[in-house]
Amino acid sequence: MGLWRMTGIVGITAAGLGAAYAAELPLAAGFSLGLAALMAGALRSRAVPGWAALGRMMREGVAHTKEVVWILLLVGLLIPAWTAGGVVEYLVAAGLSLLDPAWIVTFGFAFASAIAMVLGTSTGTLSAVGIPLMGIAAHLGVPLPLMAGALVSGAFVGDRTSPFSSAHQLVASSAGVPERALFRLLRPTTYAGFALALAVFAAFDRIGAWGRGGEAGVGVAYSGGGDEHWLLAVPPALLLICILVRLRTRHAFVVGIVSGVAVGAYVQGGTVQEWIGWLWHGYAEPGGSGAGTSAAAHGKGLAAMIELVALIALAGAYNGIMENAGLVRPIAARVLGAKPTLAGATARTGLFGLGLSLVSCTQTLPIMMTARSLSAVWVERFPREHLARVTADTSLLLAALVPWNMIAVLCGTILGVGAERYAPYALFLWVPPLLTVGWSAWSGSRRQEEQVGGSAMGR
Repeated sequence: MGLWRMTGIVGITAAGLGAAYAAELPLAAGFSLGLAALMAGALRSRAVPGWAALGRMMREGVAHTKEVVWILLLVGLLIPAWTAGGVVEYLVAAGLSLLDPAWIVTFGFAFASAIAMVLGTSTGTLSAVGIPLMGIAAHLGVPLPLMAGALVSGAFVGDRTSPFSSAHQLVASSAGVPERALFRLLRPTTYAGFALALAVFAAFDRIGAWGRGGEAGVGVAYSGGGDEHWLLAVPPALLLICILVRLRTRHAFVVGIVSGVAVGAYVQGGTVQEWIGWLWHGYAEPGGSGAGTSAAAHGKGLAAMIELVALIALAGAYNGIMENAGLVRPIAARVLGAKPTLAGATARTGLFGLGLSLVSCTQTLPIMMTARSLSAVWVERFPREHLARVTADTSLLLAALVPWNMIAVLCGTILGVGAERYAPYALFLWVPPLLTVGWSAWSGSRRQEEQVGGSAMGR
């Protein structure tokens, strides 16, 4: 397929998604336009030999989304189970009694970062610690997009950097560098990005002054809403333990859901019909807006996930065609340009990854396509290690800023705040891409000086 035709398909896909998002229509409807254009283009250009091959590619792509679909559906059950059973309320009350409310945003970022480095998963981290911390933030009057941005930032410190992260491992394998080497290469932008984000979140806490002057009464005011039985701590503890022992994420979610329903039914009561209704439609506190709990805890049942599952299935089919037919390679061959500097190549690579995140709706494809497609051209001009660093600092992180990308949908669903709202505050998602360009500029100039020095000595 020619470059211009592929560019047109990408444009149609982005335009369809953007129009559906702006018109508040199902994103699956907008994405279907891009999928139809891709199917027609692939068949007309003979990039795909026929309908049978096209169907096989699409089925393979959809099959790769199974884990994401499982997690999304299980999140749709976990949130109402924990809310109806009083688990979220219990955790919020416990957090209010233990934490200093004045620094909740800073604590949320640091705590989520630490947990994510241990767990190696952004969705697991946000599920285990994000839901109760969002509840505490809502009760204290912290802007939920700010709190969500801090938590997502912390979750992606681990998703990008932890040796246990599948995304981190995917970058290393796709770029062809050892995992230990990648961890070392990421240190400069990790330390600088973390320190900068921590300082900004601390400034928000300082300016916001949430909870100051009312800390003594805030826990009492909240704790009256339900029965604070110690058993309510069991579901989140079990979920965290399951993820720590490397149980598959979806299995850990099942444990969290089953234990949440069991403990909730024992402590709070409720009929079988009521519990089925809460799990399907979502749970909201009777007779109130539920200001004391996370926004994620309201209106998010299994039914709300069906539309998102449709989008993910379509995205999987789209990715299956693009990857199996090799449609990204013509664009990738021209990304770096004729004679780029290391900083210029870094910026172009980041934009390439962002473009893939916009149209592929996954985090996986931008990582693989950036590292694999650019590798042959990159290593002719720069060390391979730089490509691994740039991919981790750009393609891996930027996907979580795209509202219709799968990873952003998962983060937004768990926290109850969409990517378009948390993105301005998710500092660790967009600061490292900027820092990595600067680091490349410095590394490139130093490398050039060494080459000049070596040539002078040779003379």
